Amino acid sequence: MDDECQKLLAEKEALIRELQGKVKELELKLKSYEIRDVYRGIIPDEVLGELIKLPPEQMVIEIGKYLREKGSTGQAESRKVLAEMRREMASVEEGLSMVEKGVEKTISTITGVARAKVGVDLNFTQKYDHEGSDVAFLAEDIMKTLGVKEGEYISVKKNGVVNLRAIPYSKEGFIVVPAWVRVRIGAKVNDFVEVIKK
Repeated sequence: MDDECQKLLAEKEALIRELQGKVKELELKLKSYEIRDVYRGIIPDEVLGELIKLPPEQMVIEIGKYLREKGSTGQAESRKVLAEMRREMASVEEGLSMVEKGVEKTISTITGVARAKVGVDLNFTQKYDHEGSDVAFLAEDIMKTLGVKEGEYISVKKNGVVNLRAIPYSKEGFIVVPAWVRVRIGAKVNDFVEVIKK
């Protein structure tokens, strides 16, 4: 009887060990599925497969290391993509600005009216900025658009109109007029005025 009990106890212990092994295997599979579910799309499956085989504490450390390494390369790639997008945006903005200028020039050519920004110039102030002066420095690009030649008269208009002789000016899109003209037409420096060929 004693031998039979020993035999039954040995079989029972063997069955318990076998069941404990199966439980551990199932726990590992469950842990594997949970971890794969959490890190899907973040860590590749083959890397996860290797990490799951490690003890829990070591696995957490290795996952952290992997993510830190991947994050630093990911940030560099993100910065590169962002810089490329900024370059493309700048290129598009530059192209849009050129198109807007072209449209504005076309409209100016058709209507005979151009917009110019009122500016100041030291040379103009010294030579022409006095009461009764009928001279304006007009940007060469505007002169070309309107078909105005040096010395021809133009009308400068905002809240009033004054006729002035045009002298070519190198700064694109600008017009420099005497102070008395700015007062008469109600324009300040950096305001936009209409320029019309006479």
